[in-house]
Order: sequence, then C-alpha cells, then structure tokens
Amino acid sequence: GMPLQAPLLQAFHPAVSAWFERTFPAPTEAQEQAWPAIRSGRNTLVAAPTGSGKTLTAFLSAIDALVREGLKHGLPDATQVVYISPLKALSNDIHLTLEAPLEGIRAELARQGLPDVTIRTAVRTGDTPQSERAALRRTPPHILVTTPESLYVLLGSDSGRAMLATARTVIVDEIHAVAGSKRGSHLTLSLERMEALCGRRLTRIGLSATQKPID
Repeated sequence: GMPLQAPLLQAFHPAVSAWFERTFPAPTEAQEQAWPAIRSGRNTLVAAPTGSGKTLTAFLSAIDALVREGLKHGLPDATQVVYISPLKALSNDIHLTLEAPLEGIRAELARQGLPDVTIRTAVRTGDTPQSERAALRRTPPHILVTTPESLYVLLGSDSGRAMLATARTVIVDEIHAVAGSKRGSHLTLSLERMEALCGRRLTRIGLSATQKPID
C-alpha cells in the first residue's frame, strides 16, 4: 500500500521520507499512531513491544525538525533533543542506532542535490571520559544521550545548564523501569528543573515496553 502510507510520510521532509521508504517496508503501528501526536507537540507515551521501531518513533520528528532548520538557516551548535535512558548500556546502543538514519538522511540530501546537514549526537554518562566531556562543553551535540544521574549532574553545572537550556524535546526510554521507583521520582524532578531552565514547554516522549495495566 504505497498510497496508504504516503500521507503519514508526506509530513516529513522529502529527504527524510525517502530515506525511510528506502529502508523500511512501512511504518509500524506505533509509528503511525505516535508521529502525528509528537509532531503536534503533544506529550506522548509509546508503549509497544521490542522490535516495533520505538527509537525512530521517538526520534524521527525531532530529526526532521533539525533537517528542516539546517536547510533553512544552518544548524547552530545547540542541543535540541535530550534522550534519557535508565540503562547505561542502552545509551551506547542508541548512539549507534541513530548513526544509521543520520547517515542515510545525509546521503538522501546529497542524492536530491540539497545542502548537507550534519546532525551530531553525543553520549554523556558517568563513564564519559574527561576529554569527551570537555569537547561536549565546547561543541554541544544536537542530540544528547544521557542517564537520569548524568542529567542531574549536568543540571548542577553552569556548562551543563547552558547545554540543556536550548532543548525542545526530551525522550525518556524504558520508562517502565523507573516509573514506580525513587529513581523515577528523582528524574521527574530533574525534568521539571530542565523545563524551568528552558523557559518553554518541552515535548516529552516516553517509551515503554508493553505494560499491564497501562495506567
């Protein structure tokens, strides 16, 4: 069904939709339901089984916004998306998972004769070496991948606050792993602090495995 999936993908920049169609047979159910909500700036919780494309469900609208801004004005060195995972191992996975779409979309821009847009991602966890931390302070990534604990540390430093202040979207992964715990309450407080710092309503996207009961 080409005509069926076209309207959903038409909302993305042509380079983004062309890359998606080249890479996947069709959007997943999670993507079909979540993308319009995320695009309209609504806070969205995606509860879906593993393998349902949750990473792109969460990131593609934000990547699309970065591509459009990059083509229009060039991208400033400012963090726009903050991705938080309670699992440190996941932080590195996500970093790698994002490289493929970002490279693919760049290739698609070149194919369509459009200017290059380089979207940078970086990981900041308790394990991030000092040299990388210094590099992050000099050149903030467009997409920051971090943990609840490192977010808390960043909120307590001037350089961290400067990096977080430009954020527009915050993605919290594996939300079921923290929802009922002290760690989750702590993260909720950090998110409120971050929103106060940004001075605007952040689009919040939660990702969760299937839960029963969902409430």
